[in-house]
Amino acid sequence: MKQDRPSLSVRAVAGWGLRAVLVAGCVVGPALAADETDAPAQALPAAEAAPAATSLTQEQRPEQPPEPTSTPRGADAPALGWKWVLGAGASSSSGNTDSTSVTFNLDGERTGADDKWRVQGRSLYVRDGTGTSAEQLAADVRHDKDISLKVFGFGQVGSLRDRPANINSRLTAGLGLGRHLIDTADHTWDATVGLGYAQDRYEEATEVNGRVRNSFGRAELLLGQSSSHRLSASTTARQQLDLSQALDGTGLRTEWKGGLAVAMTETLKLTANFSVRYNSDPGAGLKKTDTLLFTGISYTLP
Repeated sequence: MKQDRPSLSVRAVAGWGLRAVLVAGCVVGPALAADETDAPAQALPAAEAAPAATSLTQEQRPEQPPEPTSTPRGADAPALGWKWVLGAGASSSSGNTDSTSVTFNLDGERTGADDKWRVQGRSLYVRDGTGTSAEQLAADVRHDKDISLKVFGFGQVGSLRDRPANINSRLTAGLGLGRHLIDTADHTWDATVGLGYAQDRYEEATEVNGRVRNSFGRAELLLGQSSSHRLSASTTARQQLDLSQALDGTGLRTEWKGGLAVAMTETLKLTANFSVRYNSDPGAGLKKTDTLLFTGISYTLP
């Protein structure tokens, strides 16, 4: 007797059923995926979205740049008001040597976001047994304006009265460009070049540039450098060198100034200042070089 073989029928049905499932999956699956893509995404509540965004921002936040070691310049630099420093010194002696000396100096500075003003003034009076040996008044104003981080333009005017040197008045003006060679919190160093004009009037007519004159004016090439230094928490130093060469070659003027200040309190300082001034053609009977050293106390206005 032959036995029935239902297993073959079951296998056939199972095969056809598997094929139907695969076909349905190929047809329905992509359609459902398309519907899900076209459907608008449901917006998350703000309370749920915010923490994720905050976490992502914190993870992707760049490292903060290091603190700058140079003096801020440009739009990020703070604008400061005027700072004024007054200095004075005096001495008197009698007996074998009779002399009296009085000095006074003023220094004002204002630093803005991209510019700086500086005002300087000084006076000196010395009298000894032979008469007045020094009588000098000087004032200078200068404005620096940054063109870029390293380059700046400047304008300056100045005046000088020195009767023992036969200078009734000397008026100067100049314009030019400069560069910040060093610019840190403790040290600065600038170099400048420009053009200027100087006009001298003499106490007495004197021979200058081959002629006897009451006054003399000339256009000049201006070269200079200046620096400031913080040597310690209480000690600062400054120096400045200016050269003025007449464009027609008739004369050269130079002046170097240096100063040292040691703080005793927040407003009082001990100061020492030194200057050397040279004129290649000062006039008949006058020395070409003048030096000055004076010490005293300065007071910074609050």
